[in-house]
Amino acid sequence: MNMEPSHHNSENQYRNAGYAVVRNCFDAKSMKVMTDYALLLREQPGYYNREPITSSLDRYADVMAESLLLDLQPLIERTTGRALFASYSWLRIYYPGSDLPRHIDRKSCEVSASLTIGFDADQDWPLWVQSGGRDIPVELAPGDLLVYDGSDVPHWREEFTGRYWIQVFLHYVDQQGDQTAYRFDGRPAIGAPKKKRVVKSGGRNKPCHCGSGLKFKHCHGRIEG
Repeated sequence: MNMEPSHHNSENQYRNAGYAVVRNCFDAKSMKVMTDYALLLREQPGYYNREPITSSLDRYADVMAESLLLDLQPLIERTTGRALFASYSWLRIYYPGSDLPRHIDRKSCEVSASLTIGFDADQDWPLWVQSGGRDIPVELAPGDLLVYDGSDVPHWREEFTGRYWIQVFLHYVDQQGDQTAYRFDGRPAIGAPKKKRVVKSGGRNKPCHCGSGLKFKHCHGRIEG
């Protein structure tokens, strides 16, 4: 992992603005391997869920994403100045016409990070955050990481006009906070679930499977991004 050495500046930005960017977490060769991995899995029937809200393909707790969840945790802890418990990860492939509505994440995403894996696009596709009353576009090259207060900082993307864009989302909770029950996101440990997580829109008003007591649409059925 090729971490940018200025993590003290990132920590200051995170504390002041609720988000920070860490550049060049991995080299270009590593990102190419991750991109090929994500694209090749499209050939495996049923591996990805088709997300109608964002017009994308996604996978909860993909093994590569779960590995990144653990591997990048020390860097994210230094960036935020907080000791964290890993919650869960998400792998997503956006396609032409995809967007991401403005939202905040659920409680198990107290600290979130968004890592650009790779893309095929003719122009940048920023991830927007709201901070200090301003809407701020954050451009992320492959290997760049946006760390932010997931459950407090609104974030979104406008319509995508490229051919594909691959992103991994990493979520954590503060070890000293009041959301520690979300450690591992209700699972016994980090890792790929034994059964594929299937999102069914017909059950969005039913209690979430994780046992949080919330409706599915307000818990695991929320848009992640």
